[in-house]
Amino acid sequence: MKINLTVSKIEEMNRLYDRGTTIINDFVRNLERAKKLSDELFYSTEEQMTGHKEMMKAMFEIEKEVNEITQESGKIQDGILKIKTQSSDLKALSVV
Repeated sequence: MKINLTVSKIEEMNRLYDRGTTIINDFVRNLERAKKLSDELFYSTEEQMTGHKEMMKAMFEIEKEVNEITQESGKIQDGILKIKTQSSDLKALSVV
């Protein structure tokens, strides 16, 4: 009778051990999955930051080019005004 009780307790402990092992293995798998997701998030954030830096560089270059175009446009307008003035002067001289 004591042997049967001992065997029964050993079997119960064995089941509990198997259940504990399953729980630990599931935990490890979930932990590995969480780490993988965390790594993916880190790398995607890093890529996003790199993309943001590149976008900022491009925006700076565009702003620089727009400023240059604006300056050149101003020079062209000044040239057009000079041509108009010279044209008026020539017209006035040709009438005389």
